[in-house]
Amino acid sequence: MTTSSADHPKHAANVASGGLALLRQPSVHYGAHAEDAVQQLAKARSSTRILPIVTSSLLGNPVVEATLARLGPSALPVFSDLKPHTPFDVVLSLTETIERQNPDLIVVFGGGSAIDAIKIAGLAASARVRDRVALLGLRSVPDSLGVLRPSPGARSIPIIAVPTTLSAAEFGIIAGATDVESRVKHIFMSETLAPDMIVYDPWLGAQTSLDLWLSTGIRSVDHGIETVLSRDANPFTDALAVRGLALLREGLSAAHADPADIEARHRCQLGTWLSGSSIGRVRYGASHGLGHQLGAIAGVPHGMTSCVLLPAVLAFNAPVSATQQAELAAIFGEAGQSAADAVRYFIESLGLPTRLSQLGVDLSTLPRVAETGLNNAFVKANLRPIEAAADVMTILRAAC
Repeated sequence: MTTSSADHPKHAANVASGGLALLRQPSVHYGAHAEDAVQQLAKARSSTRILPIVTSSLLGNPVVEATLARLGPSALPVFSDLKPHTPFDVVLSLTETIERQNPDLIVVFGGGSAIDAIKIAGLAASARVRDRVALLGLRSVPDSLGVLRPSPGARSIPIIAVPTTLSAAEFGIIAGATDVESRVKHIFMSETLAPDMIVYDPWLGAQTSLDLWLSTGIRSVDHGIETVLSRDANPFTDALAVRGLALLREGLSAAHADPADIEARHRCQLGTWLSGSSIGRVRYGASHGLGHQLGAIAGVPHGMTSCVLLPAVLAFNAPVSATQQAELAAIFGEAGQSAADAVRYFIESLGLPTRLSQLGVDLSTLPRVAETGLNNAFVKANLRPIEAAADVMTILRAAC
């Protein structure tokens, strides 16, 4: 991959792959222009039937249009019927599209909902799933400790992801989809689930609205923190998470100061990569698990769930993680303070909410969040055991 030095951020276009102890990892093309990278990757695979998945806000985007134009007649009709929190109906519609169009490559532009949709739809298409009941049969069910049983089957069609937020869904061997009938977000897991190739284009990223960029950046901060506080924490994932958190702190602060700063967007993407490499590979905790249900029941976007829940979960876990939390507080420039306060100050410095009351959440929905959250794999795996709805309500009240 080549670009001119004049228009390229530092850490020039590179490719990294391999996962060492982290199981299968995608190849990552970073500091790259999407129109160049996607064309090269498709050509390398000799792809002739490429299905574009494009979140509706990117329809007509010049970078997306230029990328699709480069694919020429190999590009199939665009699928753009995507919705937040990845409802089952979107997954099933996308599954049907895959079966009908029979692509040999998929390229997805968008954030976490778009990427999770194609991950699960790819799995469902391989399993010939066509309805809600069959899709429920692909769920990954946790045991009492939050260890997920892999979903049956495997995704087979290769995927290129071009993320436009910092959700890090592109790294996950897990994905979430919401059953609107029960208002429960279910987890799907497979070692084949993550996209095969990721293209990080900081120029395209700079076109994402600042509030969405920053809030999903806190979602990636959440990944890094709950990696360090995972029951499965180990030196390898800790090293990636700690470096990722430092990059995210630097990049998000710089992007907040200057939304047009390409280097800042680039640093955010690198931090998202490192922090997100653990998704599905170590068990996260209650900030993620309760965020799933706060989104499914109250409609709160994932980035915002992390903004309001992460400090409260840090406070809840403080009695069993003093050493780790001292390190986290130092990363956010507040050595000697509590990690909960350090992270809250950082979120506030970006102009983001830190309380449920700031989001207008109907507090009467919180008992339902607590009740359904108890069965979430990440809540079950929280570092400090959560044994009853009352424990969850302690966290939710602290987030109010």
